Amino acid sequence: MTEHQAQAPAQAQSQGQNPEARVEKMFEYGYRKSNYGPDELVTDAHGNPISVVDAMLSAEKAAAAETVTPHLCYYSPRIPGNTGSAIRLCAVTGTILHLVEPLGFNLRDTKLRRAGLDYHDMAHVVLHPNFENLVESMPNSRIIAFTAHATKLYTEVEYRPTDILLFGPEPGDIPDPMDIMAGPHVAEQVRLPMRPSLRSLNLTNCASIAIYEAWRQLGFAGGR
Repeated sequence: MTEHQAQAPAQAQSQGQNPEARVEKMFEYGYRKSNYGPDELVTDAHGNPISVVDAMLSAEKAAAAETVTPHLCYYSPRIPGNTGSAIRLCAVTGTILHLVEPLGFNLRDTKLRRAGLDYHDMAHVVLHPNFENLVESMPNSRIIAFTAHATKLYTEVEYRPTDILLFGPEPGDIPDPMDIMAGPHVAEQVRLPMRPSLRSLNLTNCASIAIYEAWRQLGFAGGR
């Protein structure tokens, strides 16, 4: 055996050695630590875990908040990664995200953690026990439902910061709740154009398109 052949296994063993230490190193200068428990989602500025509820907005504070973009609402979302991405979307645009139960996951789901969330992001989130609670807490807001059943395009609406952009659950075994997406509380139904016979966009991709169109119309107020 040559000297090079003898060194190769040793180098491979060294590179694969102590993976916990390598992960810990990755988080050394950030808010995240590798030894969080599975039910810990958000941290304060010092890296200490805090409860999800403590980090979120109340419905009353959300209704009273002055926003530069419309509010975003996910009715009964089922995929934690989509909601994690939406939370980050709302944090960077100054949008308030309303999540209406029942949710298809626990808010402490580790897939939400993988979105890189911290408590600053969760400060843009409101949790409602049902849809009636959302409607009652935002009586002066227009609800604009995004649905494939609409004929009007999303670009044909003049958005206001007080609007609520409503998105239903991700496709699955449960049918779309048309009593929510087309009920009397809905002021407008709009859709995103797509090529025919193709599957729908990812939920948060759709929400991102809608939020940025509304923010563009409003002059990207608060952005840079």
